[in-house]
Amino acid sequence: MGTVRWIISEYKRLLPYFALLDFAAKPRSRVGWLIRVAVTAFATVVLWKRVNAMAAPLLDAKPPIPIPSEEIEDYRFRLPERIRKEIFLEIAGAEQAERARAVQQNTWHGHLWSREDDRGHVERMHFRQLAAQYRISLTQMYLILDEGIREKWPGPDGEPLPATTPPLNPRQTW
Repeated sequence: MGTVRWIISEYKRLLPYFALLDFAAKPRSRVGWLIRVAVTAFATVVLWKRVNAMAAPLLDAKPPIPIPSEEIEDYRFRLPERIRKEIFLEIAGAEQAERARAVQQNTWHGHLWSREDDRGHVERMHFRQLAAQYRISLTQMYLILDEGIREKWPGPDGEPLPATTPPLNPRQTW
């Protein structure tokens, strides 16, 4: 019981100091103003450091090295056409195999858009592996895929990849 009395007496003794931290009320003493200025300065410094830590990398970042203009005839995206077509064949083969697997296993219960979305996820994983294998960026991988689709390069089956995707058809139930 003595400990409780001591805590209550200490609380009553410190209560006027807690009032100094009431930022909703106007300070009534110099100590109150000094505490308010000190806390505001501290909060400003902490905020400034936090904002600076988040914004500095964005503001100080150097722009990426641009892909140089293509002076050589069959070079695009820093790769010769032979390598681009080789990469496109690997992409197209994997895409066709994934579509066949999805149809065979009836993934997403026939919901075409969801199946295609899932295939795109698998494709991204495959792209990362191919990009590492060829030591190129993911951007270059997608540029090669885009070029192959636009130029109607033949896939492993001799047919170009389709340039369309099924329309979104929201499922009624999960």
